[in-house]
Amino acid sequence: MVKITYLLGAGASCNSLPMVEDFPERIDKLNDELWYRMQGEYGAKNISTDDILWPRGKYAQALMNQIKWLGKESTRHASIDTYAKKLFIRNDKEAIDLLHLLKATLSCYILIEQSLREADKRYDSFFASLLRNEPGQLPSLPKEVNIVTWNYDTQLEKSYREFCQDPSFVYEGITRKRNIIRLNGACGVPFDESKQEKNLCYEHFSLSFLESVLKLYDNLLRKAEGYRPYISFAWERREPDTRILETIKGTTTLVIIGYSLPYFNRDIDKIIFETMAPSLEKIFIQAPAADHPALEERFLTCFADQSVKQTISSAIEMIEGTDLFYIPDNMPR
Repeated sequence: MVKITYLLGAGASCNSLPMVEDFPERIDKLNDELWYRMQGEYGAKNISTDDILWPRGKYAQALMNQIKWLGKESTRHASIDTYAKKLFIRNDKEAIDLLHLLKATLSCYILIEQSLREADKRYDSFFASLLRNEPGQLPSLPKEVNIVTWNYDTQLEKSYREFCQDPSFVYEGITRKRNIIRLNGACGVPFDESKQEKNLCYEHFSLSFLESVLKLYDNLLRKAEGYRPYISFAWERREPDTRILETIKGTTTLVIIGYSLPYFNRDIDKIIFETMAPSLEKIFIQAPAADHPALEERFLTCFADQSVKQTISSAIEMIEGTDLFYIPDNMPR
């Protein structure tokens, strides 16, 4: 029986959201981009760039200041994730508070950044190719397909929204689906049908959207009842949830897209790949050609047993083109 699991990294969203090396530059440009949108769409010509996020006063200024703080820390570290792990390892009161602030700020920054542009078009092509539209049911992926993502964006929701008659379908059709697995959580708060914020993950930029993000940021900072950053890094837990491992168990085809296999994710990656190993028949790694040798080597280091490593090595196929998400020939129709 065919069972296909996709593993997505930051490169899978790079046409819409910044990669690690572009993070500081995109944050620097955010203030001006918001100013342009407000001026062009709302005629807010009397607002200075310092007050661009004016609807919620001090909360707006606090968010903008902390987004700039994220940009500074991203230049001081290999990535924001690296800084987050440093704080997690320190584990003193200051570090715990800073990690909470980082998650809250990163969540709201990604929400704003996503709202300013369309979802990465490769998700659209992927969904258009695979979604099934059965009478009386929500558009859905084949039951034999899982998506595991290290990304805390909600590009999946934003793209899927365009295939739905009603935006409320997104929550049931993607966010709550068992075969959509988010190793690092996602931007925003835990998606709860009683909370309006669940819709922020796919909305386009507007004044009301901006006000909602600012309200969310205030609630996250105050740790209001029912609010906490939904970003929860996989390495904060010793191993993935058993439900995740049960879902990916029996995978016959693994497709890795835009994922650099960084060392600090290695412990979790090992558990995931070793869970799949007994049934794996084919592995496709899609990335720019220049990255192929390093990615193949990193992937194979996740297998300790030499005989398993040899079997896995013979099953790897590197995919060069990155204009579309790779779909293997054995994809169920």
